[in-house]
Amino acid sequence: MKILKPVVAVVAGLVVWVAAFPLLAILEAQLWPALGEAAGTYFETQSYAVFDTAMLASFQVMWPLTNGAAGLITGLIAKRLTEVWILCGILFAYFAYNHLWALWDDLPLWYNLLVVVLVAPFVVGGGLVAELIRTGRAERDPAAAT
Repeated sequence: MKILKPVVAVVAGLVVWVAAFPLLAILEAQLWPALGEAAGTYFETQSYAVFDTAMLASFQVMWPLTNGAAGLITGLIAKRLTEVWILCGILFAYFAYNHLWALWDDLPLWYNLLVVVLVAPFVVGGGLVAELIRTGRAERDPAAAT
């Protein structure tokens, strides 16, 4: 039974990660119609060329938020950083493969590098925020630490 909580924590972090970016992108597309149009064209053509520099830069804000949220949820469930680091490794491997290999020629250099470089700091940062939340709760209510 000891293995269940760590697995649930990492899986929950992955679920949050998978859901958060599209939700943020949908929200942003509601506020920025040109992005919505570009996204529609992307889904038809599967070409990243439809996104201009400003749109790609906005994604550079959404990815760290998504990664941080995934680390936060994993840390809150696991109540330790080990699982956050496991999640970080999984996401780093995924992003490294996609952006340093599979999508290398499809997206600008700056975009590919930033996506990969920002994975670990934000996933682990989310986990550290979870730890701060937990320890803050524990200081106010020692029973909450367990």
